[in-house]
Amino acid sequence: MGRYITTTGTAPTILKEVSANANAEVNDRILADSTGAAFQITLPASNSVLVNDTLQIIDVGGVAGDNNITIGRNGSNINGTAEDLIIDVNGAIITLVYTGATYGWV
Repeated sequence: MGRYITTTGTAPTILKEVSANANAEVNDRILADSTGAAFQITLPASNSVLVNDTLQIIDVGGVAGDNNITIGRNGSNINGTAEDLIIDVNGAIITLVYTGATYGWV
């Protein structure tokens, strides 16, 4: 059940480089570069995800503390709350796993 980041199997990891607003998909490994400006990455729609679906966001520019990267919840909870997640730590690496409707992405 669910899809997860892997280098084998049927659900390959998809590497994306973003520096402006973008949409995440299951199994994305996103290299987020906010050196130019803060921006938002929107999670997959809540009706399109399965328990154990995974994605990863990496502050590749190392400046999320100054130019925050907002993770838009797109209808799902994040850590059990109906709020977006703000990455505001330089060099952060965030792995999100979908746990179901109650807690959403954790």
